Parts: sequence; C-alpha cells; structure tokens
Amino acid sequence: MKLDYHTKNKLIKFSLLSLIVLNLFIIISLWWANSGYYVRNPSNGNGLIALGRIFGLLGAYTLIIQIMLVSRTKWIEGVFGFDKLNKLHRLIGYSILILLLNHPLFLIIGYANTNQVSYVTQLSEFLTNWNGVLYAFFGLITFILIISISIAIVRKRLRYETWYFVHLLTYLSLALVFKHQVQTADVSFGVGLYYWYFLNIFAIGNLLLYRFLRPLYLFKKHHFVVDKVVEETPDTWSLYVTGKNLDKFYFNAGQYANINILAKKMWYTHPFSFSSAYNGKFIRFTIKGLGDYTNKISGVAKGTRIVIDGPLGLFIRERAQKNKFLFIAGGIGITPIRAMIELISTTQSNDMILLFGSRTEKDIAFKKEFDKILEHCQTFKITYILSTQIAGYESGYIDKEKIIRLVPDFLEREVFLCGPPVMMQKTALNLKEMGFDTKYLHFEKFSF
Repeated sequence: MKLDYHTKNKLIKFSLLSLIVLNLFIIISLWWANSGYYVRNPSNGNGLIALGRIFGLLGAYTLIIQIMLVSRTKWIEGVFGFDKLNKLHRLIGYSILILLLNHPLFLIIGYANTNQVSYVTQLSEFLTNWNGVLYAFFGLITFILIISISIAIVRKRLRYETWYFVHLLTYLSLALVFKHQVQTADVSFGVGLYYWYFLNIFAIGNLLLYRFLRPLYLFKKHHFVVDKVVEETPDTWSLYVTGKNLDKFYFNAGQYANINILAKKMWYTHPFSFSSAYNGKFIRFTIKGLGDYTNKISGVAKGTRIVIDGPLGLFIRERAQKNKFLFIAGGIGITPIRAMIELISTTQSNDMILLFGSRTEKDIAFKKEFDKILEHCQTFKITYILSTQIAGYESGYIDKEKIIRLVPDFLEREVFLCGPPVMMQKTALNLKEMGFDTKYLHFEKFSF
C-alpha cells in the first residue's frame, strides 16, 4: 500500500526521533559503564568529574546532530524543510556551547579537588600532558568564535560572505575535537570506540555526499550554464539556465536551490527559488538586487557555468490538504509562488487567489506572465497591492482588512506566504489572530 505524503512524513519523523533517543541511551550507557565509579563515589571532586564527562559526551553528540542538520541530507531536509532545520541548528548551536564550556570547567574543578592542586595547575596539566586536550582547547576557541557571530544582534551586522567563510572553520574544529574524543573520553576504547567512529563517519559521510559530492555530480551530469539574463523590473533579473538532460533534473514548484555562479567574485553559495515550474527545458531563478552579490546578476555572461545544489525546501503544493489556495507575496517573495501558480494552473482546476504586494507599479515582477495565466485559468484571481497610491490598484499593505475584504473565504483556504521576514511574521500573526488554523499556513525563511 502506497502511503500519502503526510503519513509518510510522520513515519520518517518518528523514525528519526527514535534513532536520536536510541543513540542518546547508548551514549549515557557508555558513560555510566566507564564513569559510574565517580557517580557512586561523588566525594573529593568525583561527582564533578562525572558531570564533566557526560557534558563532553552530550556536547559531542549534539555536534554530530548539528552536522546532520547542515548536511542538506535529502532524507532529513525533505521531511523537515530548511526553515525548521535552520531554527533547530541555531538552538543546538547555543546548547553545544553550554555543554562544551561546562565539560572542561567541571573537569578542572573536579580533578583539582581530587589532586589537591590549584585550578590553574590542573588546567596546565590537561593542556600539556593529556592526549588531545590541547587540540580540543583550540577547537573550543574556534567554536566560541563561530557561535558568537551567530548571535542575532551580531549576525545582522555581518555580510553573508563573512558569515559563510567563518563557518567553514567548523570543519577544522570538528577534526580538533574528534582527536580528543577518541584518545581520552569514555568512548576511547572497546566497543565504545568503534561505535563513536561509526557515528562520526556516518555524519561526515552524509555531509560530504549531499553537500559536496552531489552538487558536483549534478554539475557533471547536467552541465548547467547561463543561457540568458532577462530584466523583470529595474532591479530584478531572471537568470535562465540550460544544460544537458534537464528533463531528468526534476524539482517541485516552490522549491529553491543553492547556486554557485562560476564567475569572478560570485562563486560562493547563495539560495534562490525556482521562479518557473519544471519544464525539462530550462531552469529559471529570479533575483532582486539587494547587495553586493545580487547586484552583479545583471552582468552574468551567457555561457557562465553554474553549480546547483538542490532542489531543496518544502514550500510545495504537496503539503497542502485543500484545493483552495490563498497566495500572499511581498516583493521578490513572488518567485516560488509564481512557479507554484504556473503548475497548478496547468495541471489542476483549483481555486487560487493571489495577493501581491509591491512598492510601485514598475516593481511588479511577472505581470505579463500572470496576465497570460489569467487568460486560460478562470479559477485564478490576482490583486496587486502597492505601497504607493496609483489609480486602478489597491494601496497600502496586506493587512487584516484587505484579507477579509478581498478573500472573504480565507479560512477555507490553504495559505502559502513568501516575502520579507518582517512581512511574513506580521501576516502570519494577523492570520492567527483572525482565527486561521496555522496547520494550513506554509512559509520558509531564507535567513542565515
């Protein structure tokens, strides 16, 4: 019996959660088997030593989970989606820092009490005479740097490229910390050592396979190149990509990809939504000039090669449980919605309403394309809402009043929302306050 999309996802989520709990049980069991003496005899610093050891193991385990979250592993990302994984990634990042800081702190205090020496002396002993501890110390310093730039108030002030390159140091930190784990931890001998090697190899293997090898495989298979660059609005451009066997590069309308444009000062990775549905002939990304990188899109030459890592994301029609849709888009957030409307208009006779917010009339992307869809799809309606007052258009913002007036049956619809983060947050809150069931609300954030 073939399972439907939602049932299949629930089973996969349950299986993944079970695996996480099972490995947590195994790790605690290994800790108890090798550090149980310290727990049973907690005096003279032994209790602190036991806590320090479990903090270290849990920190290392959450680090393995963190690797899986950022590996873009298809069987994880395809179930949870980028947005949820990104939030979990940040939360776990802070918990890793707490665990890894408590690990040496408790061990220093515990062993100093046991050996009747000062904390400075004990720290010196660890760094100079314990295998792998010095490497782990430098790994911890690097982690502190990486996590510190991930704090919201710091991250918002950084360029994407700075954040990206600093995060590459994570792989160096992993290597430094791993050396310590297999030399002095509770998993440094016997069956625990083989188990720990397996966990780390599995995580690193998925990272290498999906984040590095798969994009290279797709690049070799399809030879993605820029066919043309087309202006959509004065500051928005569509990148048309062709290649070999594109009929075998399938993606769902609404998904996105991480792309590397192999041109000078543009080769680092950025995420962009597919702005047209799958057609087997070309791929299109529509990009608004919002920074140093995106402002260069208009100058990308025909024939420039592109590495595409994707498709990714769960902003897709398959998640919907209804056949009536309300699409809400703000600015360049129209790109995945444009692809989804194209797909639904040509394959199904579903009821679709689009509320599209833009600054001015000249900033409306895909207007001619939407006009063509309106001609052949009688169940599609669109309202443009401009922040400036122009005759023939709604003015202002997509607020409660407009949703109620323009889409009186919005409670009966599946809502797909995409736009600037502040706009999405406000609109989602408005819908919730109006009694909308958020299990029928779908959106993803491209934040770093």
